[in-house]
Amino acid sequence: MGESSNLALDFHNIDRAATSTEAVRFLDALNTTQQVQEMQRLTHRLLGACEGARILDAGCGVGEVTRELGALVGKTGRVTGVDLSENMVTEARRRTEDTGLPVDYHQGDIHQLDFPSESFDGCRASRVFIYLEDPRQGLSELLRLTRPGGAVVLFEPELDSWVLDGPDRNVVRKLVHFWADQLRNPWIGRRIPGLFRSLGVKELSITPVVGTWVLSMLETFGIYQVLEKAIQAGVATEQEVADWVHFMKEGERTGSFYGAMAGMVVRGIKPIP
Repeated sequence: MGESSNLALDFHNIDRAATSTEAVRFLDALNTTQQVQEMQRLTHRLLGACEGARILDAGCGVGEVTRELGALVGKTGRVTGVDLSENMVTEARRRTEDTGLPVDYHQGDIHQLDFPSESFDGCRASRVFIYLEDPRQGLSELLRLTRPGGAVVLFEPELDSWVLDGPDRNVVRKLVHFWADQLRNPWIGRRIPGLFRSLGVKELSITPVVGTWVLSMLETFGIYQVLEKAIQAGVATEQEVADWVHFMKEGERTGSFYGAMAGMVVRGIKPIP
């Protein structure tokens, strides 16, 4: 069927998976897409990133957004990037060397970070909560670290919203839902507003966004490994999966392949006592 990475299942624990190089390649490809760049600019605006701001980038990965924010806050501001992966933090530091940006990076778990309360004017995370063991605790921690009146901005995908064509709609539907269920929190995008409200945040803005995917990105994210698992689970037959893979590869060859997925950008303002 083809080579596959382990990203779909192991991104939450990338240092112990044999996929660090693939993860960096995937993030680099994703961050250069027009849709992701537009979404990042939206989150920057919602976050209120401006001269002098102190911002936390939770789940910073290779630090692409951290550096963008560093340029926005200027010399009087500070942006701190945190990631669970030591490998990602090392790569982010390497890419930031000699830039002169007001940026620093730390390894840490978003469920419990080693910063004083109200250390930041705003906190943000992108494609992080889908992997968390306890999303409510992660959000609670970001709110703890944000000053009253500051913003917490989250972007999360909706895995059940995959738009992918195929020769058999029923087969594609079953496989898309199976793929979504392999991740820890596939419905986290739609649940974030409720998590904010459960933590006492009432001032919310919710913006749906859509991003397109090419087949190579699906391959890097682990589609073939998931399809093999679906065959083993009896979700689809080997022939049904082979027909869908052939359909997608032929679409890629002819230029007719199209993939998309929706997500949610949610901003919550920490209440002022």
